[in-house]
Amino acid sequence: MRILIVNSLYTPYIIGGAEISTQILAESLVSAAEVHVLTVGGQKRSAGVYTEVINGVTVHRLPYNNLYWIGEPQGRGTLMKAARRMIDLYNPVQIKTFRSLLSAIKPDLVHTQNLSGLGSGIWSACAEQGLPVAHTLRDYSLLSPVSSPIKNQALARVYHSTSLGYSKRVSAVVGISSHILKRHTDAGLFPNAAKLVIPNAVDGAIESGAKDFQREPLRIGYFGRIEAEKGVREFIDAIRFLPRKMVEQVMICGDGGLKQQLQELCSSDDRFVFTGKVTPEEARSHMGRVDVTFVPSIWEEPFGRVIIESYQVGTPVYASAVGGIPDAVWNPGEFLFAPGSAEAIQAKIIAFHALRGDERRRIGEQCLKHCRNFTTQSLLDKHLNLYEQIQYGQHEYALAGVNGR
Repeated sequence: MRILIVNSLYTPYIIGGAEISTQILAESLVSAAEVHVLTVGGQKRSAGVYTEVINGVTVHRLPYNNLYWIGEPQGRGTLMKAARRMIDLYNPVQIKTFRSLLSAIKPDLVHTQNLSGLGSGIWSACAEQGLPVAHTLRDYSLLSPVSSPIKNQALARVYHSTSLGYSKRVSAVVGISSHILKRHTDAGLFPNAAKLVIPNAVDGAIESGAKDFQREPLRIGYFGRIEAEKGVREFIDAIRFLPRKMVEQVMICGDGGLKQQLQELCSSDDRFVFTGKVTPEEARSHMGRVDVTFVPSIWEEPFGRVIIESYQVGTPVYASAVGGIPDAVWNPGEFLFAPGSAEAIQAKIIAFHALRGDERRRIGEQCLKHCRNFTTQSLLDKHLNLYEQIQYGQHEYALAGVNGR
């Protein structure tokens, strides 16, 4: 089987979790198929397509064929960003280049991911060649180009309308959580597609470090961007007035627009440690040393990668009940809280502090067990089953694409 995976960016150009998850998917498939990735590079049109092999995956980088490359968004004004996004709605130059590569690669199926820099119009190019298409929803960019959170309703309506038409050509749609799948199907997208949830795989050894389950006060961790939508301010407010006998240290790993402001807010409390941006290895080390991790997001996270990463080292997680987070949390009835509420976060800290050491040990063991649902082997098995199904239904899909049903 020859599979073509399509994503806006590909390693070593990584902005967030979508690029990481796409690479994990592509490399996990190498053992079972010939895998090609089509992505957008930083070269101009005159340079043509760059092709290279990375860990067994053949990567084709198209010229960006737009106002600028999405891998270098810094310093772009609002008008330029809006114009680039409008060009994405239907970029005939990019679609022509994509169509040529389809003819050269001759895949058995196409699996699209994030489409910024390419546009959902490439689904029509696949339909022209009778190719079945699966699409994985990793963000909300088909509903709005500003996905966190939606700010421009007029632009969102244009994107939604365009995506609605092109999505009729997709034969299977995958949500990385039940929430993100429901958001899109409730909006009318993917009317002809089979619908299923396949959570992201999270690379990493599943092994708890040495923990003193009897030790108190607590060491608490936050790992992620320091932005308002991530609920970091509410998280800090929940802890600032708790006594030292309950909370010994708060490790805040990440960077973002609120970092300086929150550092100043906490300047008189030496329990708060701001590490700045750290490597995945450093983040994992910090996760293993804290007693509990908090994921206090306010916006609708598509998934909860940090949750699984924390579980892999045996550290429990309390998280806000929003977006795709509930799908990732073990025992959601106990470990979820209302988003945007410092009081709700504080109540969970107090509750965890009150647990006996043997109960904390049991919870850590359950977290290690739960994260095995998010392995690369599970990801591979589910995708191979999906590909078999849409290949089997290729004839019906081709007719649906032609007739626009």
